Formats: sequence, structure tokens, C-alpha cells
Amino acid sequence: MRTSPNTIPGFILLVTVAILSSAYSAQYIGGLRPCILCLYERIPWFITGALMLVTILMQFTGPARRNILLLAALLMLGGAGLGGYHVGVEQGIFQPPTTCSATTTPATLNELKALLETTMPPRCDEISWELFGISLAGYNAISCFAMFLAALIGRRSRR
Repeated sequence: MRTSPNTIPGFILLVTVAILSSAYSAQYIGGLRPCILCLYERIPWFITGALMLVTILMQFTGPARRNILLLAALLMLGGAGLGGYHVGVEQGIFQPPTTCSATTTPATLNELKALLETTMPPRCDEISWELFGISLAGYNAISCFAMFLAALIGRRSRR
């Protein structure tokens, strides 16, 4: 059975839209505030989604399509690595980046007041939500790795 050259890019785009929609729904409807690493983990999804949309709209085939799918695979592999790192931070295996928490102590009363008035993002080492013992960062790592594999499978097609 022959499939369209847009089958895999379309599938990856659909998953990308679902993942980002879920993340933003959890943030704005569910009230789950993302930490800095969570925000960084969205970047590969945005870039991959844009690449897949361009691939579909421009109807790329052949080497151009395979190269774009390779780039998408590398982005998703990087996203899986970032998600894995985030899980390691949550489990205490890795140290969180310094941007994940307020590390400075206010020296003056005005600095303390300014710090209290700002909304600090949640800490990266605190799990805000999990299902079956897997955090959102874990699900992100799994999803990214699955899309890495999908992009590699799509790249194998000669169309």
C-alpha cells in the first residue's frame, strides 16, 4: 500500500499540535505553571511543527523532505534529551540550572519587596503533576523520542 509523502509529516504535525495544545491548556486552564525547563522543552515542538507545516504546504519530496525529516528527528532527539534531563532534575539525579529558582537573597527591604511582587516560576525539581508515576517531563521525553522514531521512519521513504 502506497502512502502519501505527507503521511508522516502530517502525523508529526498532528502530534505536535496536540502536545502544545495540552501544554497550554494545562497552563492556562488547569493552572499548572511551567518551570523554565518546561518552557525550553516546548521549543523543539514549535520548530518541528513549523518544519512539518512547511513540508506539507510546499509538498517537499525526495532529498528536501528527507533532510527536513532528519532535522525534525534531531530536534526531537534533543527534546527527548532535555526531557530526560528534566526528569533527572526532578528525581535529584542532576542539579537544576541556576535559572530554575531564585538563588539571590535580597540585600535591602526594597529588593525584598520587589522579589515578593514578582511571580517566580516553579522550581524545576518539583513535580507539579504526574500520572502512573510519570511526570509531564517524562511524558515529554517519551513523546519526543516517539516523534524522533517517526521522523526516522518517514525519512526512509523514497517519496
